[in-house]
Amino acid sequence: MSVRRLRVPMVLMLAVAAILAQTGSSLALFTESKTAAANTLTAGSWAFYLHNNPTPPTANTAAQANLAMNTTVPTAATLWQYSTGCAARAGRRLTRAAPSPTQATLCDYQNWRTPALTVGLSLSGAISVDIWTASDTGTANRTAGVVAYLRDFNPAGAGTYTEIANALYNTTYTAGRTFYHYPITVTVATSYTVPVGHQLELKLVASNAYQANVLVAYDTATYPSFLRVR
Repeated sequence: MSVRRLRVPMVLMLAVAAILAQTGSSLALFTESKTAAANTLTAGSWAFYLHNNPTPPTANTAAQANLAMNTTVPTAATLWQYSTGCAARAGRRLTRAAPSPTQATLCDYQNWRTPALTVGLSLSGAISVDIWTASDTGTANRTAGVVAYLRDFNPAGAGTYTEIANALYNTTYTAGRTFYHYPITVTVATSYTVPVGHQLELKLVASNAYQANVLVAYDTATYPSFLRVR
């Protein structure tokens, strides 16, 4: 293994190992560059894949909060509808809304959490939200924007959150309802450690400053959306 592949901080390696011990999942370290459709996975990356419930998906489901993200690689062949009460579309529909980490209307956000950590997880620098998204319109060349929030969730008691960092990605979709791979880079400017017993959360909201609602694809072999920690 080359020196470049050993640049992951030791505390992150320990935290990922602790997660694996709880989930029984295989380690999601990409040891060589790979391409799945337009989605390039860079060597030396750690990934927490985004899943639906149940996983692998076997049928359409209503929108659900607090989904899992872990190191299990998606295997499903079909992208089912993940939010039937919000829209009859493949993937998860995010209805445009005022961006907020506390957004509580289920059709307007989706969140995923890691298992509870048994070792603190230190985050710093560029964190990549590698997701597949589409504009939910049959019209081409419509703008859409997605805000990605990284949060520290403490499940004790009623549960509390601390926002770590966030980032907005906006673009013009060449074709409506066609999924494109658009990574969102969330920069953690000041190193932050998610404590033992807490969970790292990713939350997505479609911004109402743009024209189109957003569809998010994940938990399939074709659309393996994930949170990547370099």
